[in-house]
Amino acid sequence: MKAKHATPPTAREPCAECGEETAVGSVFFSDRRSIDRAEGTVTYLCSLCDARIAASHHQARLSDEQIRRLANNWSAAVNAFTGGH
Repeated sequence: MKAKHATPPTAREPCAECGEETAVGSVFFSDRRSIDRAEGTVTYLCSLCDARIAASHHQARLSDEQIRRLANNWSAAVNAFTGGH
């Protein structure tokens, strides 16, 4: 009889822009961008979105503060669209 092994819980650390998983074990973990937010949480950007956002703003890379503002605006839009659920 084979021993049953518990499956570790899957971490949810999605990219704030595209939603692609960036947690340990994902293809985006090694080059994701972590941004500390004012409320103590962390926002992540996959390398593709980080590069796409920088290119759309004609900069090499956005500052952490610019990313925080984008993430806050994105969160507010999602809450408005979903009614906060």
